[in-house]
Amino acid sequence: MSASTPIGCEITMMYRWGLWWVTFFITISQYTMSQSNDMAGILFYNVENLFNPEPDSVAIDDEYLPQTFRQWNHYRKKIKQANISRVILYAGKWEPPVLVGVCEVEDKKVLNELIWTTGLNRFSYSVIHFNSPDQRGIDVALIYRKDRFKVLRSFPVEVKLPPSFPPTRDILYVCGILDEIDTLHVLVNHWPSRWGGEASTRIKRLIAAKTLKNICDSILSVSEHSKIIAMGDFNDEPNDESLKIVSRKPGTAGKRLINLAWNPVGKVPGTLKHQNAWFCFDQILVSSALFAPRREGGFFLKDTMMHVIAADFLLEKDYDYSGVKPFRTFEGNKYKGGFSDHLPVMIKLMRIIE
Repeated sequence: MSASTPIGCEITMMYRWGLWWVTFFITISQYTMSQSNDMAGILFYNVENLFNPEPDSVAIDDEYLPQTFRQWNHYRKKIKQANISRVILYAGKWEPPVLVGVCEVEDKKVLNELIWTTGLNRFSYSVIHFNSPDQRGIDVALIYRKDRFKVLRSFPVEVKLPPSFPPTRDILYVCGILDEIDTLHVLVNHWPSRWGGEASTRIKRLIAAKTLKNICDSILSVSEHSKIIAMGDFNDEPNDESLKIVSRKPGTAGKRLINLAWNPVGKVPGTLKHQNAWFCFDQILVSSALFAPRREGGFFLKDTMMHVIAADFLLEKDYDYSGVKPFRTFEGNKYKGGFSDHLPVMIKLMRIIE
């Protein structure tokens, strides 16, 4: 669908997604009523520019307004919100994720709309969001189920770049209790991009990595058994220098977090694609306490792998290169009405009763 696609077609798309959601919701509601809380899904999704079509006096968001070349309006925003809700429900299958980290969202308003206009509120979802200093106004946030996750405290942590660089996104820290059993320390990241070249922007991601490591070290200094989940779009791959500062391969020794993205599971080998190459920028890192069950029980990793959610509806045929690629909202300046240029990633925690 191009930027000149009639609004009527966009309404038809909204209606189609709405019918899908109603059918799915009826099925999942009936099923989850009988389910126990033995599983907890943790999802991360770079949703690709979820903006309000309204001017922002602080952020540079001129692209995403009705009168600009993208013709971003409330219809297109609602289609995108319906798409995101579909991803969240699909990822969880019969048990919607307890925690959903997101990035590239403009403000809390678009997230509250996401919850209340798509029916996600029926699963007790709520939002934690803080405005970041990013010049475009895109932030990170955590969507969580209030019925299962009790928030104790939350705050943004600044990634302090040198004055010669524009400011970047904060790291969101949230501490809460899962099912009145386990305390989880959750960190949602969106590290500086490679725009302008990987080498010239590397220093910014190294600073973000050291910031994240400092947070994790502080948590682990209080208790080495702390359960930490750091997720995000790191704009680097697991074997890059920045990720090595804060994480390590599964099965290796050390105090750093364990990066579950070293061997992602899915029908595509990454979370975003550039020409012929797939990259895995979207990752989930965990502390070692989530691996080996302790005597007192609690929640631990169901398996030691990160799963790339690569449903058919999230992909489209790649005519320019080969295979498939993520089905995006925009490709260049062309409106396509898709989901995102990134695929979501997920892990599952399982309750162990001793």
